[in-house]
Amino acid sequence: MPDSNSSSWKQPYIEALRESNKKKLSELVYATEAAILLRLFELGDSADHDEERNEIDAAYADLLTIKIHKLGWPPSMPSKPAQ
Repeated sequence: MPDSNSSSWKQPYIEALRESNKKKLSELVYATEAAILLRLFELGDSADHDEERNEIDAAYADLLTIKIHKLGWPPSMPSKPAQ
């Protein structure tokens, strides 16, 4: 039987993949990252859940792509004022 917490990060992740509004997308990305971190904490060092860990790795790669290409991450640093 699948762990009920195994999908806790998947819903915001799926919503982030579909969202086009930058403000909502940013919120979903951060919500997904927080849910993934919580889930990884729940999993601990267990040798089980390899499939879910692989899904999480793929989701992190997707979130990074979203942050770079859709949200313009990292934001450009302000230039130093001329002295």
